Amino acid sequence: MLVAKRKALFAPDAARQFKQLNAAERSRLKEAIKASLAEDDATTLSKNRFPLRRPSERASFEFRVEELRVFYKVVDNEVRITLIGRKKGNQLFINGKKFTL
Repeated sequence: MLVAKRKALFAPDAARQFKQLNAAERSRLKEAIKASLAEDDATTLSKNRFPLRRPSERASFEFRVEELRVFYKVVDNEVRITLIGRKKGNQLFINGKKFTL
């Protein structure tokens, strides 16, 4: 079976948010993105990877890695990571501020 390999690209905001994570979180997230978004099919539904319930201009999909959330779009053979945030309870925080997609 051929697996869709895509290039994972970070938008400027997502790159900045990635750099704000501590080293352990960056390492864990980098491995998870590589395995689940670049080497696997980023559009396939799974427990931790799914389309957003409500349409957003910022992203089409959400990917969960523990309390971290990665929001992305798939365009041709690219996974465009647009936002990286943290979930606390039922609230999403991006750049330390409560955020609604």
